[in-house]
Amino acid sequence: VDEIHTVITRCKAILSIGLNVSSPRSTYCFTNQIQELWKLKMSVDNNTIVTLDVGGHVYRTTRSTLTSYPDSMLGAMFGGDFDALRDDQGRYFIDRDGTVFEHVLNFLRTSELILPEDFKKFHLLEIEADFYQIQPLIEAVKGYKSRLEHSKDEERWTHDVVLVSSKLYFGSPEKGSLSVYGGSKEIEDMVGNLRKTISKGDPEMHMIALLGILQDNGFTVQSYGVDTEGCIFKHSWVFVRKTVRNSSRSKQNVEMPM
Repeated sequence: VDEIHTVITRCKAILSIGLNVSSPRSTYCFTNQIQELWKLKMSVDNNTIVTLDVGGHVYRTTRSTLTSYPDSMLGAMFGGDFDALRDDQGRYFIDRDGTVFEHVLNFLRTSELILPEDFKKFHLLEIEADFYQIQPLIEAVKGYKSRLEHSKDEERWTHDVVLVSSKLYFGSPEKGSLSVYGGSKEIEDMVGNLRKTISKGDPEMHMIALLGILQDNGFTVQSYGVDTEGCIFKHSWVFVRKTVRNSSRSKQNVEMPM
């Protein structure tokens, strides 16, 4: 305010010197002071506290927050492009949903869309974002909805993981072993059936049969590795299957001697 008063005093001084505005020097000085005065006024206006009545809900913020997106409806409304309606207490009145405006205002303050976990009014928020013509908010709401829907879809599913490992002794197949680590009773049943249907013999046949059963039941190979330690060959497989989530799963560890 003191700076504005100083500039006004300078303008008056220029006018009091006979106001020969026709001279280039006087015109330049006067115009320069007017421009400076306008900049100071806009600076003061942007820091002005504004009270809003949005659908009966009262909010207080600054003009700079409301004009943070100049191309939006609020940017035009509080940037001086048109007069705003006021209520009976002199507050700026906007006839829109007042509860959702809380999230609109927070976005203007932070440029981030932060919503509570139990938020449900996405469609209404989209409508309000479109009404206020805040393009970044419109895009943020769409992105938020997309991520939420993807997250909910993933929560419906779980992944059965089966680890299969084997030890094969070169020249002594009878010493070999096959281990299976699973996440459900179904895996134990499959291995149990394997014991009944496959007799002792060629260790490679045991592995081939087990891997075939897993693949027949919807498992796919996620990774495979092989290692050697002297005359011992170690094989390992990771099988994964996507299934509907079931909280009653319990870890099983089944080892089948060969």
